[in-house]
Amino acid sequence: MHALGHPAYNIFGWQKPCYLLQDGYASTFKELIEETQWENYGTESGNPKCANCMVSCGYEPSSVNEMFGSFRGFMAAVKATIFDRYEDQGARDLLTSPLLNGHSSPSLVQISSDAKRQMEETRV
Repeated sequence: MHALGHPAYNIFGWQKPCYLLQDGYASTFKELIEETQWENYGTESGNPKCANCMVSCGYEPSSVNEMFGSFRGFMAAVKATIFDRYEDQGARDLLTSPLLNGHSSPSLVQISSDAKRQMEETRV
């Protein structure tokens, strides 16, 4: 299911997810929530336009929720900020999982805070 973390409202109404697909607007928030066919959105929907989506409408709020939702999440964010070589083994396992059905990226990029080092590609 697609997560809509921060729905947008403007002069046209409530922006239907996903704004990149330009599916239009709902007149009311109730209409947006109750009449949106959520199964058509997100990486698990089967919609090829959503296959490798990392747009902030669902993922950015989820990461904020993870970070501030528990002490463990907050400490993981602190560790990742302080130590630039922090690796999330759970994320690596997900990327190499056969359950992704070809939606994974073929490589990971480690970005360092050390300006002298170049970005390096890490094959998994």
